[in-house]
Amino acid sequence: MDRQVGLPGKRVILFGHQNLQNSILIGYIHQRTNVDCQLVNVPEWQPEWSLSSTGTLALIDADCARPDKLHDLLDEIHEQDMDIKVALFNVIKGHPAERFIAWPMVNGLFYRDTSQQQLSKGIIGLFEGEYWLPRELIGKYLEKTRHKPRKMPTTTTQLTRREKQILRLTATGATNIEIAEKLSVSMHTVKTHIYNLFKKIGAANRIQAVNWAKEYMEELLQEPVE
Repeated sequence: MDRQVGLPGKRVILFGHQNLQNSILIGYIHQRTNVDCQLVNVPEWQPEWSLSSTGTLALIDADCARPDKLHDLLDEIHEQDMDIKVALFNVIKGHPAERFIAWPMVNGLFYRDTSQQQLSKGIIGLFEGEYWLPRELIGKYLEKTRHKPRKMPTTTTQLTRREKQILRLTATGATNIEIAEKLSVSMHTVKTHIYNLFKKIGAANRIQAVNWAKEYMEELLQEPVE
């Protein structure tokens, strides 16, 4: 039997249908994790949620909307000036929702056959900074993203000092908020630098950016951020 774990100041917003299954699920999650839980049946981010600095996990039912609507929801969450973790659940193997693990804030994915006990354990892990992704899905993702090392691109000499700092911090797993605090700049400034950085190196997300840095600028990643 899994024990109850206290996670004060945390919040789970479950995007899914208002049905008995999801009502029971959020009750179980609250019982096991002691976090505030809210069930929302509209796949849209509400502005008032961004007013709180509470650690938030957006738990999205893959059945609650079409893939394009899920994409729009993730895009809305990505634009918020706060650290929000995202996990998809009730995912059918092979469903288009699997591709969303490439998004920088999607830290977890649970298949439809995941038990409530495993789901609550995964939620605790996500709040503690872990990734909770199926091993077989990670393997498929690596197969698609791996490639033969290329020659050193001229882009490495075109990155600004600030972009290099942000790249190093990104490689440590730092969030936008943590990067802003470390460099004493605004969230808007961080997002602007990340946009320019990704454009220069041809990265679509943080994973690709870090992989690029490991391949071409490994020594840079070992340097401390000044």
